[in-house]
Amino acid sequence: MKKNTRLNMRQQGILEEYFDRTIGGESMETVAKENGISRKTLSQWANTYHGKELYTEWKTKATHDLKPKYLDVLGVKALTGSIKHMELLAKLMDWFPSTKQEIITEERRHYEEPNINVSDIRERLKQSNGQITRIK
Repeated sequence: MKKNTRLNMRQQGILEEYFDRTIGGESMETVAKENGISRKTLSQWANTYHGKELYTEWKTKATHDLKPKYLDVLGVKALTGSIKHMELLAKLMDWFPSTKQEIITEERRHYEEPNINVSDIRERLKQSNGQITRIK
């Protein structure tokens, strides 16, 4: 089956049934047998672009009712003082800025220019015959 194949109403119904029943722990093979098709056929339907689109819609619809409950539980956990839950709630509610901001701190030190006498260094090099190991 081609990836861009559109599924008919019967195929869509079987796929939605498969999505619902897998939450309960049923296998693809069980759902396929009960609908008179093979597991491979059901898998091919699920892997088409239309099947993936149906799964995305089904997932959105299935989790729509859970979101308020989830946020309520998360809010209670955050109010008990759990830092992880507080951070997660703040991220979900967009309380953190969406872009990262770079904090730049400048170290302000005043350096004095060293008092170097180049002619003195040249004179010491001549006297050492290339044997200078360290100059203080």
